Amino acid sequence: MRNRSAKNYAALSCALFLGSCALFSKGAPAGGGLSPSVRKLVSNAVFEVVLEKPKDDPVVYEKELNWELVPYAIRSDNYYSIGTAFAVSPTELATAFHVINLGTESKVYTKYYVRDGAGGVFEVDKVTGGSSERDFLFFTVKGRTFSDYFTFKKELSVNEPVYSIGNALGEGIVVRAGMTLGVVPESESGRWNLLKSSADGNPGNSGGPLVTPRGQVVALVTSLRDNILYSTPASVLMDYQRENLVYRIKTTYEHLILTNTVNKTFEMEIPLPAAYKTAQRRIVDAYQKHYIEAMGDLFNGAPEYLSGPNNAYLLGATTSSIFPQLDYVDRNDNNWKLSRFDVKSINLDAGGRLLYAGISGFNFFKIARPKTTPLASLNTDPRFIMDMILRNWRTERTLWRGDKYRILSFGEPTERGEYRDSLGRTWITAYWVIGFDDRVMVMYILPLPGGPAVITTIQASGELFVYQWDIQKTCDHIHAAYSATFEEWGDFLALGKYRPDFLTQFTFNWTKEKSEIDFALPDFSVAAGPAVFPWTDLSELFLLPAHYKLRDSIQFGITKTVLNRNNRGDDYIVLVKNIKPDARLGPEYQDKWDDLLQEKFPFNGRSALSPKDNNGSIGVLLPARFSDDEIRWTLYMELENPTETELTEKLNQYRKGVTIVR
Repeated sequence: MRNRSAKNYAALSCALFLGSCALFSKGAPAGGGLSPSVRKLVSNAVFEVVLEKPKDDPVVYEKELNWELVPYAIRSDNYYSIGTAFAVSPTELATAFHVINLGTESKVYTKYYVRDGAGGVFEVDKVTGGSSERDFLFFTVKGRTFSDYFTFKKELSVNEPVYSIGNALGEGIVVRAGMTLGVVPESESGRWNLLKSSADGNPGNSGGPLVTPRGQVVALVTSLRDNILYSTPASVLMDYQRENLVYRIKTTYEHLILTNTVNKTFEMEIPLPAAYKTAQRRIVDAYQKHYIEAMGDLFNGAPEYLSGPNNAYLLGATTSSIFPQLDYVDRNDNNWKLSRFDVKSINLDAGGRLLYAGISGFNFFKIARPKTTPLASLNTDPRFIMDMILRNWRTERTLWRGDKYRILSFGEPTERGEYRDSLGRTWITAYWVIGFDDRVMVMYILPLPGGPAVITTIQASGELFVYQWDIQKTCDHIHAAYSATFEEWGDFLALGKYRPDFLTQFTFNWTKEKSEIDFALPDFSVAAGPAVFPWTDLSELFLLPAHYKLRDSIQFGITKTVLNRNNRGDDYIVLVKNIKPDARLGPEYQDKWDDLLQEKFPFNGRSALSPKDNNGSIGVLLPARFSDDEIRWTLYMELENPTETELTEKLNQYRKGVTIVR
């Protein structure tokens, strides 16, 4: 019976880490009603399928693990018991395919073994038959043959006595009686029948035999549902071709940012006999190619991105937050839009902040740099970043029956690399193998001037390729503001290769002694001295990129800049490249554009004071060197408790240093 997903090895640790079952205590098989000869057959020809426990644990915990709470039989065993196998010839055994799952490749459990009643452990060797769809596998093991083995019986009637034999709950081989209840067609198209019986089963029974009182195998146990044991009949096992291992799965593919789904069937055959690792590697390699193709079909079936008719709400949209946002397809109207995450915040030491939001198993973070932390470490060191997150975002390990331990570090990453996204940004990639749980912590880091944006997810280690692909596609759709203090901007630009393509021509100069700032991009340049604001190292520059459509061309670049006098945002100046709105956006957007053309408030050059809010504002349109009917540049300033004269003078001082190129 299935006691774990075919794609999730994490449940293998249910005994040791979730406290949901007890494993490994040994004892003589129960078997009332069976003859001594059949009991001997059970003792000699039924085996545990086991995995070797990982020996190293680099995880750092808040307190020492209390192994005394874990039953001795569990903590003293060097193996996890995951199912049952039984001998069917002098050289072969049978089990359920999902027990020895060759469709995934764990980063932790790299070998499969069988263990006999005397404690002997033998590695699986060759695959000699099997089908993932029919959930059975024939195989050999290294260094072991079998003098006792089971035979098959095809014919069986309803209400005949049968016995389930298996390593129930990992506590040794158990025999339990029941009756046959009939058959049920397999769920997809009824191409074969599953045998139903009332014999009991538990996690660990998967792959064990269902036998007659004379010990003949009538079926192989695969699952339990509503107290009914389902098994693959002997007729399916005996009549199925042995020339090839047949692997077939039907999957629904989807992605975080899309609403559509794609149903695909992956199937392949591997000539037999074959070493089990060879078969596994071939299946995994082929499935990865299939996954890329399937996800390509998924995205091709979604509303066309940027250049299609569903992009009007996305083009020109900029995030006003330092927290990264994600563009996605809105299931209500099928239009691409920019997300609005529900962001939570944790204060860090030295003025830093950890902002985070979660969706569909993915965690999104933005770290605002603590002033005592070097920007290079915060942006480029995966362990440093992960440890900072773990110290402030609780992650736990459950050892036994609710005994929880906070994790403070996963140690050094198992592997790190880089990913260059579709916007020309370099992400640092890393993952950690979490051995005790057979999972991986995957992290993608986007270095930013004021501290990185980070995406993480914890998934089954055999699914690493799938989730790396999914995250990379997510990275392509992340919108991030490039924001930092003047001091941090200098440190970020010194990192060199982490400057994105759209800032290749960006220049930035901060002269602290003169309190002067100047920066330039292809469209414009800005120079401002102390007559505008008394700039300091803690003054801030925000560069906000966006996609926009200019006539028939989709472009990407900085459309909005913000200068803050200090890092509290008390006084600020906003420069915006406004693009004529798409007619599909409706009259509200067109009215705002018309107001710009007529230089209406707040861009009429007149100061406005608000005693209630203790602030004042003023805005104007700026001339460009070359006129363009579809572009208007606006400048807006807001100050705390100013006079009208002060507003006008500071705006004019700033305007002198602004040059609009195009």
